[in-house]
Amino acid sequence: MTNASNTLWYNHPAKTWVHSLLLGNGSLGAALYGRTDTECVELNLDTLWSGYPDRVAPFDGDPYETFKKARELSLEGKNFEAQELIEKKFSSHNSQFYLPLGKLLITSKSGLKPRKYKRQLDLKTAVHKVTYTLGGKCVESEAFVSAPADVFVMKTKSEGILPDYSYTITNVVKHDVTTDGEFLILKGLCPSEITDDGEDVYLDGKKKGMEFCAAVKFVTDGEVKFNKNNVSISGAKEITIILGADDSFKKWNEVPDKEYFEPCKAKVRAAAEVKYETLKAEHIKDYQSLYNRVSLDLGESNKENTVTSSRLLQFLRCKNDIELYTLLFNFGRYLAISASREGSQAMTLQGIWTYKKVSPWRSNYTVNINTEMNYWPLLACNLPELCKPLNSFVEELAESGKETAKRLYGARGFTCHHNVDLWRMTTPVNGCASWLFWNMSGAWFTRHLYEYYEYTGDKEYLRNEAYPVILESAKFCMDILVDDGNGYLIAAPSTSPENKYLDEKGNDVAVSQTTTMTMSIIKDNLQNALNCAEILGDNDPAIDEIKEVLPKLLPFKIGKDGRLLEWYEEKPEEEVKHRHVSHLYGLFPANLIDVERTPELVDAAVKTLKKRGDGGTGWSLGWKINFFARLRDGNHALKLINNQLRYIPNPEVRGRGGTYPNMLDAHPPFQIDGNFGAVSGIAQLFVQSFGNRVLVLPALPDAWKDGSIKGMLVKGGATVNIEWKDGKLSKLTACGKGEFEFVYGGKSVTVTLDGSEKEIGELV
Repeated sequence: MTNASNTLWYNHPAKTWVHSLLLGNGSLGAALYGRTDTECVELNLDTLWSGYPDRVAPFDGDPYETFKKARELSLEGKNFEAQELIEKKFSSHNSQFYLPLGKLLITSKSGLKPRKYKRQLDLKTAVHKVTYTLGGKCVESEAFVSAPADVFVMKTKSEGILPDYSYTITNVVKHDVTTDGEFLILKGLCPSEITDDGEDVYLDGKKKGMEFCAAVKFVTDGEVKFNKNNVSISGAKEITIILGADDSFKKWNEVPDKEYFEPCKAKVRAAAEVKYETLKAEHIKDYQSLYNRVSLDLGESNKENTVTSSRLLQFLRCKNDIELYTLLFNFGRYLAISASREGSQAMTLQGIWTYKKVSPWRSNYTVNINTEMNYWPLLACNLPELCKPLNSFVEELAESGKETAKRLYGARGFTCHHNVDLWRMTTPVNGCASWLFWNMSGAWFTRHLYEYYEYTGDKEYLRNEAYPVILESAKFCMDILVDDGNGYLIAAPSTSPENKYLDEKGNDVAVSQTTTMTMSIIKDNLQNALNCAEILGDNDPAIDEIKEVLPKLLPFKIGKDGRLLEWYEEKPEEEVKHRHVSHLYGLFPANLIDVERTPELVDAAVKTLKKRGDGGTGWSLGWKINFFARLRDGNHALKLINNQLRYIPNPEVRGRGGTYPNMLDAHPPFQIDGNFGAVSGIAQLFVQSFGNRVLVLPALPDAWKDGSIKGMLVKGGATVNIEWKDGKLSKLTACGKGEFEFVYGGKSVTVTLDGSEKEIGELV
């Protein structure tokens, strides 16, 4: 691999946020523009949200009675009437907003025009670098966000004397900026609520919003002057700034009153006592311990000297940049390491990065696909530690969602609907039933918990953390089932996320007696609960219930045209090319539809995807890549990867999904899930695992005829290295413990691994 696989670089500063380059350590995020006059460092902190704990969801009447009436109407075929009732009486308030920490503004007073400009992000080191000349003297600026030190660091140096600089911080909510002779300090207060109209509401007492701070310390050989609300530095050859941040957040269900200001300053002070090169080396060592686990090589493109945005533009015209695929894969892994670390919050719609007070979709957790997709590639890419924030997130939802299950459905266990925020809101939002009335996110999330066990083999985690949550979700699923009148159990009523059909009167309807996605998630959840019980030897009474219920669940249905039905009955679609393909949940991420076990359902899935088309928003394209990987059609998957690499230069462009100049997913606007969906799909082209069965090169595209991928993790905890030549497997090694079946080219071999690396030559 060359730098073309591991570097984003540009010959001009960023014009907009989707041109900026991102840094992060899981909790503290930064977006840099690389400007030489007034650099803007957009800052984020993963726990900085509006709102407060225990926000009570208001309903018009008793929501459980509303649910029962809606179910009765739906079972009678009166789905439009059920929808009207749900939208009127089952909707509640929206989630709160993920907020920016602020903007660090660095103003240069040189007045000279920079020349030989270059900015880059090195994915191998997670270091941002800008170089240029001023008056013939080279200026260099490096920046990174250290996980070990938990600070943002930027060092600027010159062959001569640097220009005079001024530093200050701003924010979009209530804040003050001061100095104290040691630090530049931002202190702020988040709103208790941001209304649907974007208005800030500040309350007192237990409803008081989050307090927060950022502190900046300067290490320089120049003269530092602390002014009222800014710091100026002159006569320096080197300036290192160290920024830390903290807030009063304690826990999702506790009043935010943690001590944060003095600990923040202490953290920054400690980092400033360490030499810059040591800080940088410790950061790189920590980062590379994760990034270097996997390496992909598809060949070289000779694009090292081509600006990244130009590569994307050229790719529109001619798909001859094989290393752009590798760059997309590596950038997704970089983003995950930068946005999700043990102890951090789970990644939102924008990861940990946002620059607006009112971000698209509140930069919240949209949990009918998007949050789940953020974590799809991490286990296969040998990054299980990065899944721990999601595991904790789901465990907290299981606690928060118990009251929601009981109050809204009269059910045991827990449930969660369409949107979540820091305060673990699990109730419906307001608006259209196509999004507000979807209660399957909790059950979907239990798949992630079970897969974490499958990849890591951590039985204590399964016993103490995952299984209790999976079982509680299963209880909820069983409690909302009802006989459909034909001898099958269904969850009624139900929706298929954000999609609609047309009824006999031409109404747009989102509510159905049940939907294929809902029933697929329930089947998947109940089966995983049974698997857990068998592994752990558990005999909870709910397991006997599951064994009785599973055979009675409504099976998949195929329509007259051979497609998989999305709704309980065959209905004309409101939008044939809809971006969600929710009824294929059983194909991916679950494995209820399988090339070998269910060929009839596979044929129906293929016809479904053909009708939906190869377009879509960024994350929709990412999901489709995974579908075709599971269908073992690598060439079609590659077509969709090409679509996802479609260059979108303008952040305001609407319509087709693609990739922004900084390689972020263009929904549009920006959503990070498409980046992770693409990485997951690419990984599945090379290796897929089910239990101890490992499929090697199950969907290799013809165009990727030579290459290698090393360090991929499979279920059972083994790592595999794969090499291929002329489209054929040339070398396969694996390292782990236990018995595995490796499958390639119609052949299979069962191998017992003893912890040392073993070559599996029988399949070559």
